[in-house]
Amino acid sequence: MLATFFMVICIVPQDVAMPAAPTAGTLGAWSTAIEPDEVEAAFRAIPWRNELAPAIEEAKALGRPILLWTMNGHPLGCT
Repeated sequence: MLATFFMVICIVPQDVAMPAAPTAGTLGAWSTAIEPDEVEAAFRAIPWRNELAPAIEEAKALGRPILLWTMNGHPLGCT
């Protein structure tokens, strides 16, 4: 199932045309092509909290849920 998921991701056409092989001459085009657009970078506008206790108090005051993200190991899987 997981392999099928990854195959679908690879097969789905992208809406951004990637430039030819990266070279010094195509560096600007590559930089533009891989930069996230406004929709993809929307998460940057979220006021994330990095301390749990103040986040709990704020969530209670605003009546909002909390997303608690935890993990074990290196964030890039380099353990």
